[in-house]
Amino acid sequence: MLINHYELEMFSPPCDPGSPIWVAIVKTDVDLAPVMPYVNAAVKNGFYQPKAPALVWGDGVYKYSLQRNAINIKPLKDRKHAERTAKKAVDFINDIWEKREQITPDHTTRVPPKLLDILRFLPRTNCGRCGMASCMAFAAKVVEGEKEIEDCPPLLEEGMEEKLEKLRELGL
Repeated sequence: MLINHYELEMFSPPCDPGSPIWVAIVKTDVDLAPVMPYVNAAVKNGFYQPKAPALVWGDGVYKYSLQRNAINIKPLKDRKHAERTAKKAVDFINDIWEKREQITPDHTTRVPPKLLDILRFLPRTNCGRCGMASCMAFAAKVVEGEKEIEDCPPLLEEGMEEKLEKLRELGL
């Protein structure tokens, strides 16, 4: 097991005082850099920067940031929610570490695409079929990992193959 002990800290984002959304910081007493290439290989659309070292990914519900001695997780509702989610994240990291002999590490450096890079290849119809009020709002949700490019119905229509391919080249 890589992570045997950790401490959980929580804070409300300073940009939104009194917010019902919390961020958890899972502080470890071990260096998590060695596990990052394995986690990078295991997660979808992770953004890995080995020189930092840091890895960011989302699972559709939560956004995770893996740093040398900490795992940040958001959005969370309260301490109990944070404790459950932190345990799952630690178990996930430990499971990958235990199976590392069976995983080909991925050292590929990827950085998240910028909002305007995504918007450039969206249909810009502001049709709302994705559930968002505008293509700009949709692009923001993609950057945050809360939406996938496949959530944009017009991108899946005939004639949009080139734009969809360009978005996939961005790592989406």
